[in-house]
Amino acid sequence: MDSGIVFYVPGVLLLLAAGLKLSAGPKAWRDSLIASSGAILLAGSSACILSAPPTIRFVNDTTGVANFSAPLVYSGMTALSAAYLILMINWKGGPPDARRHAVRLVLAVYGMVIAGIWVLFAQADVPVERAQDLDTYYAATPYMREMILLYMVAHTAATIALAVMSVSWLREVHGVTRAGLVLLVVGLTFDVGYQVAKYTAMAARWAGADWDFLSTDVSPPLVMLAGITCACGFAIPRVGPPAVDNLRAWRRYRLLKPLWSEMRTLRAPAEGIIRWWDPPVVRLARQEIAIWDGFLACSPYLDDQVRTTAYTEAVASYTPACTSGVRTFLRSTAGVVTQPFRAGPQTPTTPTTTPATDGVPEQVAHQAALVAEAAMLAAARVHVLRNGGAEVPARAGALQSLSRPQLMVRLSRALSSSPIVAKARHHAAVQATRQE
Repeated sequence: MDSGIVFYVPGVLLLLAAGLKLSAGPKAWRDSLIASSGAILLAGSSACILSAPPTIRFVNDTTGVANFSAPLVYSGMTALSAAYLILMINWKGGPPDARRHAVRLVLAVYGMVIAGIWVLFAQADVPVERAQDLDTYYAATPYMREMILLYMVAHTAATIALAVMSVSWLREVHGVTRAGLVLLVVGLTFDVGYQVAKYTAMAARWAGADWDFLSTDVSPPLVMLAGITCACGFAIPRVGPPAVDNLRAWRRYRLLKPLWSEMRTLRAPAEGIIRWWDPPVVRLARQEIAIWDGFLACSPYLDDQVRTTAYTEAVASYTPACTSGVRTFLRSTAGVVTQPFRAGPQTPTTPTTTPATDGVPEQVAHQAALVAEAAMLAAARVHVLRNGGAEVPARAGALQSLSRPQLMVRLSRALSSSPIVAKARHHAAVQATRQE
């Protein structure tokens, strides 16, 4: 504890997070939620760094005033309490005028508290430096006692206000917002434990007892847990949905890689190029651009005869003994992201040849149709590579599997794993060589 590492690590992390928010530019900071969360990061970082015992000693030595760090730390913690209240006010929303009035009230009250802290410290006689037990050591010292109590009462008031707003709002919301509020309530519970330990240690000093361990050993871990949990509670509603979107996008991006690998070499424009620093949602969008452009290039060469032949072979290969394998395939690709990130070309209204499905189990027919379309697409790609000067039609071809995101993933897997698709690709290559 004396090394200050438990204070410096969260302080530096909060400072880095604040720097990332600042990099968003001044326009982003006009958003009240962004400005409030940025203020919390800066105030929290300052409070953590200033509370570290090495920092306390450094500040006291530099200024030449014993315990000069005390009002600095208390001011930082008071500013953090105000920032939490302002963020909650902006997060909960409501009429703009009411929110502005509430924010101004918080700033005025906690501004006066900070001013009071400095005035009381200036009146106090505290010649002995205390880096870790100042609260209890000076619990009975005139003016210093009032300064400590002023900070604690302001902190308690912020905790009570946050708890009331959180619990009252908890009944009205669901999803990630509710999860964030639950974490916030848990963090406030830790904070109550911190305050009880502080008040009890100070009351023991007033009664002539020595329970300083509550202030020096019990309260620091509690306040750190409270800070981390409350920060997560405020962050989850803003960070959670984008994180989930990126996880889903990353999964779909990986599943579509075989299809993307086939299509990207055909007509990949500059906006379809994927860079290593792109986030998953951007990667997926660029990947689907390349897939659709490659598909458009293949459209003139889509051959229903290739599809019919591949479908017949696929149905024949899926004997009753192999049906469980089809079910395994369908289960393995179920649950993928079904919301498209880019609208694809419309399905053509012209009639297409559909292989007969009489007497074929439904699951077998569905998987055989996917393999057949994958074979037709693989063969068309071979012809595009050999005869790349063909006109690109204004409308997409007859691949029904590209009209639904989940079927696109299954098409991608068939392209990379089906021996029937590999056979169609090889046959198309032989044909193209003979034509040359």
